[in-house]
Amino acid sequence: MEKIRICIGSNDKENIARSHMGDTEQFFIYDLFKEKEAILIENRNNGARELDHSDSDKMSQILRIVKDADILVAWQKSPNFINIARKTKYQPVIVKGEKIDDILKILQNSFNKLADLVEKRLNGEYSIGLPEYGQF
Repeated sequence: MEKIRICIGSNDKENIARSHMGDTEQFFIYDLFKEKEAILIENRNNGARELDHSDSDKMSQILRIVKDADILVAWQKSPNFINIARKTKYQPVIVKGEKIDDILKILQNSFNKLADLVEKRLNGEYSIGLPEYGQF
């Protein structure tokens, strides 16, 4: 796997939101590579932000917005992240970093492990495990 498409939620375009990913204003989509700098593909508005967490449609709407991502990155674990891990092709990841640039470097340093998780998901092997990176 040469690249992994990741999604990071942010409210200010520089830092990961410290909320659940579904509560962020925008999703920043990047292509992550093993040995070269990540590329910002685009940012997308979160049209499902105001929906209640208990609304199952919120998760579905968010997944439609970020449909081309392989990995979903958030600051904190949520019930929907666990459901996504159990039932979908998306690999949720928790990263305790602040600046998006730093988070991209953290993820790049774990590229091989993340690529392996993405490959397994693409082959239908889902796991409820949520990898966690950064300072805890």
